[in-house]
Amino acid sequence: MCRKLVVTNEIFLGARAICYEAYSLPKGEVVELTEKQIKDAIKGNTTDEIYGLALSETNELILDAEHFFCTNMMKKIHTNTLIPMIEEDCLANLFYIVIGTHKEKGKKVYEVVSSRYERTCFEEEKVKALLDMGIISAGARMRDGEIEVAPLEHPHTVVSTENTPT
Repeated sequence: MCRKLVVTNEIFLGARAICYEAYSLPKGEVVELTEKQIKDAIKGNTTDEIYGLALSETNELILDAEHFFCTNMMKKIHTNTLIPMIEEDCLANLFYIVIGTHKEKGKKVYEVVSSRYERTCFEEEKVKALLDMGIISAGARMRDGEIEVAPLEHPHTVVSTENTPT
């Protein structure tokens, strides 16, 4: 079964990174993954789909700014202590990640999950404000004054069945 895993936090033991936490859609489970497990999933060696991280040309994990618009992530360095991975100009102790949209009472709302795993919905004005402040760290970005939401679909290889005997 394919899991959609949105990476939310990197977990440290002292100064050493030990794993990542991911939010599993649609169940809402928190899953811990090693760097190797994430790399294998990104390479397509598992059925899991990873959102928020990508592989660099040197096979290192990097923030997926291109496809999932990930600009930052939280690091859990101690019990109940989250700090931004990229601390420059960021005073936040909580990030939100946009994971989808839907309509409520005729208005478009944005589904988000926080780095502390609160799942909620925000209206467009709040999403724009949080994007401007850098508190939405992934899943959406501003483009030409409009909110662009990253798709939670990876392209799949289509297998041709034209020459398959019936």
